[in-house]
Amino acid sequence: MTDPSPARTYGGESAEERTARRRRQLLDAGRASFGSVGFRASTVRGICRDAHVADRYFYELFPTLEDLLVEVYRECIATLTRSTTAAVDDLPAGTDPLTLSRHGLDGFFRAVEDRELARIVWLEVLGVSPRVDRTYLDTMHGFGELMVGLLGRHTPDIAVGSSLDRLATAAVGGISHTAMTWLMDGYRADRTDLVHGTARFLAAVVGAAEPE
Repeated sequence: MTDPSPARTYGGESAEERTARRRRQLLDAGRASFGSVGFRASTVRGICRDAHVADRYFYELFPTLEDLLVEVYRECIATLTRSTTAAVDDLPAGTDPLTLSRHGLDGFFRAVEDRELARIVWLEVLGVSPRVDRTYLDTMHGFGELMVGLLGRHTPDIAVGSSLDRLATAAVGGISHTAMTWLMDGYRADRTDLVHGTARFLAAVVGAAEPE
């Protein structure tokens, strides 16, 4: 039996390139819709219209609107993670926890200034379904692990273990609530003041960790 003929190229695009482009357009349109009118007011038809993609292609890429929301949410989290880690990458080993916290949180809150991203991360994913709730909780746990990893890499004197892990989980909850409050308050607080205050909180959490 011979192999099927490869998918035809149209307008200089292969089938794989067309699929990737449509997926990107739907993700971008979904982000804009979820981050403005919200998930519950968004529709497949409206997102496809904004993405300039026929409705039938949506279901080839995303089984439901909820699946699109999860993928958009994951991209937003990836942006937050990159911004946070990039802000501390150049710090030398042995950097004190307060300085480390200030740099990392400045990168974090810079990303939070993107209103669409912030609304999706802290408002639109809550209460959608048990699956999305689980994704949210797993992501918050992942941020706790990221925090512990950064502290351990840049501040080797810190005893990284279950005590710090538990405290990091609590700290992520506090930082997350601060970000949501900042969003809901229309970003009235100065970012620099917010970073300094939250960094003191995070450094205090690190200082409370007990050696294993």
